[in-house]
Amino acid sequence: MANPTETALTTSEAATLSGTTVPGTGAAYCTIGEAEYYTSDYRKEAINNRILALANQLRVVKDGDLTCGVWAGKFMDGLVARSYAGAAEQALSDDATNYVYLTVAGVLAINTTGFPSGPHLPLATIATGSESAAGVSGGYDFVDITDYRGRALWQPAGGPRVDSLISQTLAYGDFTDNGDATGYIDFDSDLPEGAIVLGFKADVTTGFTGDTSAVIKVGKAGDTDAFSAETNKSVFAVDIVRSAADQANAACDANVTPRVTVTTNADFTSVSAGAMTVTIYYLDTGA
Repeated sequence: MANPTETALTTSEAATLSGTTVPGTGAAYCTIGEAEYYTSDYRKEAINNRILALANQLRVVKDGDLTCGVWAGKFMDGLVARSYAGAAEQALSDDATNYVYLTVAGVLAINTTGFPSGPHLPLATIATGSESAAGVSGGYDFVDITDYRGRALWQPAGGPRVDSLISQTLAYGDFTDNGDATGYIDFDSDLPEGAIVLGFKADVTTGFTGDTSAVIKVGKAGDTDAFSAETNKSVFAVDIVRSAADQANAACDANVTPRVTVTTNADFTSVSAGAMTVTIYYLDTGA
């Protein structure tokens, strides 16, 4: 599929625009025969440039053979306004599709594996080298940048919401054995100071089998069920299980690394399979 070719104005249609103002932008067309035509043109350009400045926020641009830049801008993390200062000459991997995005904390990230499944602001993909349109290693062109800012989720003010969430896919082989019936794994991302945890969801894609049972609880080091009002949710079979948080421990007074614990019947080393994506939902009070 190709983009359509838009029908251009005829000569007479273009002439009727002389001296008129565009309702959608407030910009005026030059008047035919105007002596200082450039004055009208500059006025129009000043309006257009102000409009383009908004569209330019967080835009990814080419600024080197294998580097990119990102313009400064603002975005919303739930009801919290975040600012990004912009960046230049960010290294890209050659002969690959590079995924450029911001974390909810406003940190620029680039990888070649894909946009994350958790909260993020997608900015663009950049196909370099053999993956680019030219197919030549060592560079890319502006046509190899695909803008993904339109994929961001924009939340209506006052609408139904959960401010934020963090999510991570966990496999049984990544768990640390406690030397008893339990094993645990810590999230790569923290809950921010001021977060009030609402609860969690575990989407079990492969049951944690090998023993006769497996249950999940979510919390943190030293309080492993802090975010689990219910600690008997089974992850032994493929399922989606949920629990509200323990209200007495739901507030985070500092950054907190979530810990997921799975408890089996006898010994965690008996577990021979298991994978799930755990998502923690929370309100972000902005510390």
